[in-house]
Amino acid sequence: MPTRSISSFDLYKFTKELSFLNNGFVRNVKSRKNEIYILIFSGQEYWLKIVPGKYISVSKEKPDETIEFPFTSKLKNEFLGKKINISLHKSDRIIEISARDAKLIIELFSNGNVSIVKDGIIELSLFTRSYGTRTVASGKPFQYPPESLDVFNIEVKDFSKSLIESKRENLVKALAVDFSLGGLYAEEICYRAGFDKNMSPRNLEKTDANKIYTIAKAMFNESAKPSIIENRFLAVVEIRDLSGERKNFKTINDAINSYFEEEEKSEGGQRTFNPANIENKIAEYSKFVNYITENYDSIKDAIRTIRNSDESLESRKSKLGSLGWEVRDKFIYRTDNPEIQIDMTKPINDTLADNYQKIKRLKAALIKKPESKTQAKRLKFHFEDVWYSKFRYFFTSSNKLVVIGRDNSQNTVLVAKHAEPSDLIIHADVFGSPFGLLKLARGVTATEGDLREAAEMVGSYSSAWKAGAGSIDVYSVKPKQVNKTPPSGESLKKGAFYIEGERDYIKDADLKVYIRLTYDESEYNLVALPYRPEGNFILIRPGNNKREDVLAKITKAFSQRAGIIIDKDRLDRLIPTGRSAIEKISVSSESAKIGESKL
Repeated sequence: MPTRSISSFDLYKFTKELSFLNNGFVRNVKSRKNEIYILIFSGQEYWLKIVPGKYISVSKEKPDETIEFPFTSKLKNEFLGKKINISLHKSDRIIEISARDAKLIIELFSNGNVSIVKDGIIELSLFTRSYGTRTVASGKPFQYPPESLDVFNIEVKDFSKSLIESKRENLVKALAVDFSLGGLYAEEICYRAGFDKNMSPRNLEKTDANKIYTIAKAMFNESAKPSIIENRFLAVVEIRDLSGERKNFKTINDAINSYFEEEEKSEGGQRTFNPANIENKIAEYSKFVNYITENYDSIKDAIRTIRNSDESLESRKSKLGSLGWEVRDKFIYRTDNPEIQIDMTKPINDTLADNYQKIKRLKAALIKKPESKTQAKRLKFHFEDVWYSKFRYFFTSSNKLVVIGRDNSQNTVLVAKHAEPSDLIIHADVFGSPFGLLKLARGVTATEGDLREAAEMVGSYSSAWKAGAGSIDVYSVKPKQVNKTPPSGESLKKGAFYIEGERDYIKDADLKVYIRLTYDESEYNLVALPYRPEGNFILIRPGNNKREDVLAKITKAFSQRAGIIIDKDRLDRLIPTGRSAIEKISVSSESAKIGESKL
């Protein structure tokens, strides 16, 4: 069945938009079923999502419900910590991510694939695929699809010659297929050039072909104007040939995410319950099944024709054309109805069975009642794009910012780069404490409440929590008292600082953390606080319960009581190292929302 797809021109423009990721470093790799996620640091952290056969996109959101399998592990081994570069292979729908001596080759056509390639050999492929002209499998040399015209780098004389000599029955098909532009952009070029899209390309004069080349090149170089037209067509430049409702986007990435999210929502009715969408999909699949059953013998003849290895490929394609079919990748499709696509690598009965199952699942979804308002919802995590986002941070009850390092590296950056003379450095009086930074405007003095709240949070993330202590002494100093140079004859351990002068102590700082949940209709946020907040919260202290048990209990409480499914990894970052105990759960579905209170 036809599904939403991305064209080579979409990818050509999109790789230019993604150039900000080039020379970034791979920090992590995760995966879900048939999806790969690569965390790239390029000034900030970005997750590159790869859906083989469909699309790639970028998000700041960490994927949830991930699984680890051999391909993920191999990808980590080859790419972790390495600098990468993203590019499009010619005008194929193939994205390459290069890192030193390895390449990740992403195929975004047909059923798609992802392969790790070194020295031209496939180290590991996500899937083993066999096509008429190539096999993609681990241990084999990587072969690109049969050579096609590289429309984005072709010279005018070669373009004109290839267009005029095309064997396609009309101009639009020659541009769409021979030059890999797809129907939308092929029709747009015909419209802009003023040529009938149904004319034979063999009737073009050289000057006509040159004009089409000029129009196409101008379109390739246009500024991106991404949109979705009539909820059917993804466009990365302005399309003048189509009218209808348009949804415009700031970036191609936003347009791609929206375009494919719509398909994911309607497929199987799993993400949103819309009876009209499900009924439309049932009708679509039923129409496809009916076509196969009514034309079973002619489809078998077409597949037998193209797979007859006794004849040349050109001869087979010619005979296939006379039967009203064409071939692309592993599919044959009707020339008079391109939406009818048949996978010729599968038995026809298997194709029928697959579509019967889809219809069955969709009908079951119609019978099933939609989710109630109290059922748990999966929302996006609310991301604050500010300098202190990478650290632990919170605002005191009097609205002063406190930033806390997560490790030795962040401690160093916090003290060396972000501490100003008016600020205060906070540190627990124990080995294994993070540094906290209480940000104060010039002339502003910290209140006793500010100091105690900052001390309690710094103390809670120190080694005192793991030791099971109930409280800890914490001190504050001015930034000028903290330096990396110890007195003569002394040395410092890695990540340590030398404190000069007197320290102001906050005695018996209470070790506790309130995990607060806020949300609205589309986003949620989690934050750790030292004081009791309004709305949904869970209070934890040092205790005897295993970390995974505490995580499970908190996520269950937020899911069952507030109806929000949270990312366990997000929660895990907020819980101090060591065993804990849940002291109080105050969670309900009637609580403060994101827009109603400070995060």
